[in-house]
Amino acid sequence: MSENMCIQAIHEMEERYSRLVIEYHDREQKEKIFHTVNDAINKFHLHPMQMMEPQGKFEGKYCLEFHDDYRKEAGEFFEYILKDLDIKHCELG
Repeated sequence: MSENMCIQAIHEMEERYSRLVIEYHDREQKEKIFHTVNDAINKFHLHPMQMMEPQGKFEGKYCLEFHDDYRKEAGEFFEYILKDLDIKHCELG
């Protein structure tokens, strides 16, 4: 992996729908994302729909989606994940 390949995030949102896509480039990043998401689930007691989009042996995208998010709980959940993964900038999709 190139040293400048960091974890990247893309956020999409419409009314009650919110999606966070986290791109990883190696096994360490993938494991850190899984650990952080599990921590967030336990902390916030929320269970987003989760999908994996592999793009190689240890590269891919991890997608988290909330549907019918009436109370806008996804925002705090996603903020926790971005902060824990030290992602300073999140693209808007």
